[in-house]
Amino acid sequence: MQVPQIDLALLCSADTGVPTMIRSIPGSVKDIKTLYHTINELDAGGKILILDRGFFSEGTLEFLAGKKTSYVLPAKRNSHYYDTRIHLNEYFSYHDRLIKCGKRRYNDFYLYLFEDQDLRLEEQKTLYRKQDEGTIDKEKFDEGMKRAGKILIISDMDREKQEIYRLYKKREVVEKMFDTYKTVLNADKLYLQDDESVFGHVFIAFLSLYIHCKLEQLLKKAKLNHKITPIDLLYNYSKVYHLEMDGRGMITEVPKQVMDFDEALGLSMFPKIIRS
Repeated sequence: MQVPQIDLALLCSADTGVPTMIRSIPGSVKDIKTLYHTINELDAGGKILILDRGFFSEGTLEFLAGKKTSYVLPAKRNSHYYDTRIHLNEYFSYHDRLIKCGKRRYNDFYLYLFEDQDLRLEEQKTLYRKQDEGTIDKEKFDEGMKRAGKILIISDMDREKQEIYRLYKKREVVEKMFDTYKTVLNADKLYLQDDESVFGHVFIAFLSLYIHCKLEQLLKKAKLNHKITPIDLLYNYSKVYHLEMDGRGMITEVPKQVMDFDEALGLSMFPKIIRS
């Protein structure tokens, strides 16, 4: 049975960390031309396309050459660009991880090479384990050891190496949002027949994702993100009701835990006298 599939593009703000747009994609979401034309429909200056390595190919580089949109594109591990000599003569720290880095101009773009020392050790351990198990030959072992922990990024921008690395890491924000969209909100499962219903579902799911992200930011700012999730926070708030009686509005008793969360988050949604 052929089940219809909708490909969605999710755009988020690198500055605010919240989703800004969701829309269906005509054609294949894995086609760089589809994504490029979709993004260029937006009236926004200084756009940078941060891509997953799944998009990497010589065809992608040729297509992006000379376009108005700048790009950050990680190369696949088997790419011949990894054979380019780049000296790792600088370093920086990213989330307590030591990152060695180097840069070199190559034709019409720049090659940025990064070596994550923690990742390098993890990948080397995996390679030695596979060698002991006999599941990898010497050629693949040697090649893996040579590229362990390395991330090669191609970009048309001449920037500081640390800036390019941080741009590359920002793709994780979108990946996390899509994961929330699918696993937390369960919004990727559609049992609808007509276009209007699908549009309504996607729109409400997008609003839910926006609210979820804003609540995550509030919890993180208040250092409560390890104690309660946005879903649990909303469940706690749902215990409080606003009633209309004889033309007057009143709020039911607010549980102490809800009031404590409200004060810690700085929301001030309830009068302090309504504490149970």
